[in-house]
Amino acid sequence: MKLAIVQTLPKHPQRLVRVDSFAQFQSLCGMIEDTSYLATHAACHAKMNGISRILAADADIADLSSIRHALDLVFDGGPFDALVLPGITDAAQQLEICAMCQPHCLDFDFRLFLDPPQHTEASRIVKLQAMLPRFASFCWPYVSTVTPGRRSAEWLPPSCLIAPLALGTATHLRGVHDLPPMSPDDIALLNENHIEIMVSRRQGPRTVVAALVTPSHAAPQPANTFTEVQGIPVHDEAPASIDAQIEAKESAIEAQILAEVEMHARDLYKQYVKNDAMLWSALTRSATAVLMQARSTGLIKSYKVRCDAETASWGTPDTPVVEILLEFPKRVKQARFSVERQ
Repeated sequence: MKLAIVQTLPKHPQRLVRVDSFAQFQSLCGMIEDTSYLATHAACHAKMNGISRILAADADIADLSSIRHALDLVFDGGPFDALVLPGITDAAQQLEICAMCQPHCLDFDFRLFLDPPQHTEASRIVKLQAMLPRFASFCWPYVSTVTPGRRSAEWLPPSCLIAPLALGTATHLRGVHDLPPMSPDDIALLNENHIEIMVSRRQGPRTVVAALVTPSHAAPQPANTFTEVQGIPVHDEAPASIDAQIEAKESAIEAQILAEVEMHARDLYKQYVKNDAMLWSALTRSATAVLMQARSTGLIKSYKVRCDAETASWGTPDTPVVEILLEFPKRVKQARFSVERQ
């Protein structure tokens, strides 16, 4: 899956940027600690959650002509599966952007994810959604996360995070997240009107951010069947195909490995207070021991572990991120996830 991003890029590259890793993105576009950080956050969360390639174009989001030029760059560099312009919340400007994107719908299918203003009521979001073309949808809610270099949490527009969930490359988001409370009535209203919604749900011992409904390209859901997840109604999953069964098995193995890595990481965080090379080395050794055991029992085919100055910059000022790449035996596929201090 490919994600296109149009926003202010701190290094202001003059051409379309195409990257396959977050390290490449930061090198060409700017670090996540920079002032103009929304595009970098969108790229970071996309790469952590299964998006294979990022296309990005620099734009002054207050200038429609600059946005048009950036959109021309990404469409000329397409195809891609989703397009985000995080932080653009003016309704008139969003309709102009939809009009710019409309002629390209004949070339390939893509989804455009838009942000309503942060404190918009659910009924207002529904009215705004009714004005959009079929390829565009609002997403909700804003998500609180900690940006390296800043001591306090910040609220990210939902389009920074929604693409992996909506496209189905991740069953839940990896990273530091906190969602505001939403009433069941608002959730039901938004869901019925095709707004992409993120909710908190339990996954083993952890609370994670997940999509309310299955991805749009998945098989249709059975009508009127619901399961309660932390008091929030979500649709039951449709009968799984063979590929979906393999994906579910791999996801379960991944969750099992992550839980064990996190258990050891919590002990290490007590021993190593400073977020420095000693902690990074200890986390790498601990994760490697877990993965060697998983490989010896045939759960995974191969793996790579990395925790260094670069991956640490993806976490919080006090907590590094461990990057782990897994290759499963059933097919060639790599899954990436992060482990953070709780």
